[in-house]
Amino acid sequence: MATPEEEGLKGNKKGRPIWTFIKNASLAMTVLMFIFTTVLILDAYKFVTIRHAKFARNKLLSTLRHMDPSLIESHTGLKVLTTEEYESLQSNLEKARADIREVNTKVQEKFSEVLKASMELQNKKKDIEELKKLIAEKEAEKKDAPAEAPKEEAAAETSPVEPAPAEAPAEGEAAAAAAETPAEG
Repeated sequence: MATPEEEGLKGNKKGRPIWTFIKNASLAMTVLMFIFTTVLILDAYKFVTIRHAKFARNKLLSTLRHMDPSLIESHTGLKVLTTEEYESLQSNLEKARADIREVNTKVQEKFSEVLKASMELQNKKKDIEELKKLIAEKEAEKKDAPAEAPKEEAAAETSPVEPAPAEAPAEGEAAAAAAETPAEG
């Protein structure tokens, strides 16, 4: 290996890593500043929001106030409104919001009516199902009653006991008879 005196300035290894670090750091800082500037511009136009970057937005807006509207329109592609146009749009917006609130309350009322009607319909369906079950039970009892009647008659013929008194009408039959008679009052 050669000594530093023999290598001379060409082989100076101590300065080269520092210079490489400086070049890499300056490149990294340039990229970071470009990204930071881009984000601040996007924040100023409200495409991106950064918590503490209100100063950039305020600076842009204060600069835009003093610019020619045609220049702003050409840069942003948006139409610049006059104060009267802005106020008329704001009043139209408030009217539209009031109308929407009215319609929303009407929709809520209709929805509550529909919900109430659907609940009543479900209750009536349940009642109908229960009545169908009761009717089916009564019909089954009626079918069973005539089958039992001949057996009782046969038992009565063989035994000298007096015939049993007639049974009272079933509860369902009494309810059906009461429903058939017209209600007074």
